[in-house]
Amino acid sequence: MHYSTSSSLKWAYILVVLSSVIPIGLAKSGWVGMATGGSVFGGVPFVGPVLFLVMGLYRVVSIVRGTGTLDSHKISGLALVLRKAGIVGIYFGAVVAVLNLVAGPLMKMFMTHKTESGAEFFIVGVYLALAGGLGVLGLVAFEFSRLLGFEATARNGTLKPSFEPTAPADSAAEIKR
Repeated sequence: MHYSTSSSLKWAYILVVLSSVIPIGLAKSGWVGMATGGSVFGGVPFVGPVLFLVMGLYRVVSIVRGTGTLDSHKISGLALVLRKAGIVGIYFGAVVAVLNLVAGPLMKMFMTHKTESGAEFFIVGVYLALAGGLGVLGLVAFEFSRLLGFEATARNGTLKPSFEPTAPADSAAEIKR
C-alpha cells in the first residue's frame, strides 16, 4: 500500500456515506410507505432501501474498525486523477452533509422576512440535495481509483496475499520449534 488515507478523509468519507444512505433507508418508513398502500407484495419495496442502509452502515463500521480500509496501491495516470477528484468530491460532500444539518436552524436565525409558503427552505433543501450528489460521485471516483490500483498491482504480480497459508506440522518436534 502506497497511499494511506488521513483521518480527516476517513471521517469525510463516513459523513458522505451516511448522508447518502440514511435518507434513502428511512424514506419508506414514514408517510410515503403508508400512502402507497398495501398489497401481497407490500414488503418488497422496503427491501431495497433497507438493504442499501445495511450495506452503508456495514461500510462505515468497516472503515472505523480497520486502519487501512481506504488505503490504495500506487497509481498513476487516469487512476491518480480519479483519486484526486474523488477526494475533492468527498470533502465537498462532507461539507454539504454538515450544511444539511445546520441549514434549517441557520436560515431561521438569519432570515428576517419569510415568505408565506416557506419556499426559501425548499429551494435551499433542493440545492443542498443536488450538491450532495457530488459527494457520491466523489465516492465512486475514489473507489474506482482504488480498484484500478489493486488491478494494476495484481496484473504486475506484486500483489501480496493478506495471509500466508502454512503447511500442517507433521510431528510434535516441529510444533516445539
